[in-house]
Amino acid sequence: MKKIKFASLLIFMLGLLLASCNRDITEPVISSNPTKSTLSDMSFPGQFNVNYADSLMTFSWSAANFGFPASITYIVQVSPTQDFSKNVSALFTTQTLSGTAKVSDVNTLILSWNYAIGTSATVYYRVAATVSPNVDTVFSAVKSTSLIPYDAVINYPMVYVPGDYQGWAPDKAADTYSLLYSYDFNSTYTSIVRLVNTSGSQTNFKVTSNPDWNHTNYGFATLIKTGNDYSGTCSTNSSASNFTVDNGVYVLTIDVNALTISLTKTDDWGIIGSSIPPYDWSTDVNMNYNGQRKMWEITGDFKAGEFKFRANDDWTLNYGDDGNKNGGLKAGGDNIALSADGNYTIRFDPSKLTYKIIKN
Repeated sequence: MKKIKFASLLIFMLGLLLASCNRDITEPVISSNPTKSTLSDMSFPGQFNVNYADSLMTFSWSAANFGFPASITYIVQVSPTQDFSKNVSALFTTQTLSGTAKVSDVNTLILSWNYAIGTSATVYYRVAATVSPNVDTVFSAVKSTSLIPYDAVINYPMVYVPGDYQGWAPDKAADTYSLLYSYDFNSTYTSIVRLVNTSGSQTNFKVTSNPDWNHTNYGFATLIKTGNDYSGTCSTNSSASNFTVDNGVYVLTIDVNALTISLTKTDDWGIIGSSIPPYDWSTDVNMNYNGQRKMWEITGDFKAGEFKFRANDDWTLNYGDDGNKNGGLKAGGDNIALSADGNYTIRFDPSKLTYKIIKN
């Protein structure tokens, strides 16, 4: 009987202990309506131009509140769209209530969104607050500012395309416009390359990871021609043979992780006119595609006179000034004037229909 009473007492005491423990444990309760940060207007000293490239743009905000004490991570995001539906980029991540980004970094982002140099762009920004992957991120209200991107070259990762068309010289790839760029900073590299071997009707080439033959080289594994285009796979084996394609201008794309390659035939652009050798509107001078700037360009000695851009040595597709005299183009537009003899760099963007003439 005593044993029964003792057991009952023990069970009763354990029950009291568990009840006491349950009362002492206070689990965090996540607010169903967290308080989002209030974002202040972005500020920076000076002007948004190359002279202030290393200046810092400052962002600050109030603390978010998820309803319980928490370590909150803040991410300042920017986008060219007010609803942040595309091209969302993180400027920086912090656990404080402010942070900075370089003018040059923001300029690079704007250019990557394909805004034209010298043209006002609306940049939308917000701050995201997060405490856990299992808890919904809280976003501040969106703010915006207008910035004018300046001319700057983005240092994209590169691979090299040596071949018989340029002397099999990976170290001369920059001089021969035989570079591919990773515009999304990943394993995919692309650009427009003129693969024209003047000694024959076909061109042989490889792709190298560095401006030499001492690192990873990508050669032929398979290559199938469909119409004027090619697609295939690469081999990094040192004994891999060259890729061989018909002479032409191609959008050349390689994925160095998937080991795939493609070549899509595209327009070959040049300039022609009384300003351009032989100065009589009879013959085009080829331009080269600068993949880093995403523009066709040529540098040379030209005379006072006029010129136009045309594709494939033919007048079917040609561009001249749109009449506004602001660097805009239109199909079949006006002749473009050069006012004086001199050495010039001429750039042309057939996607944005803009051109630029630089006196060197």
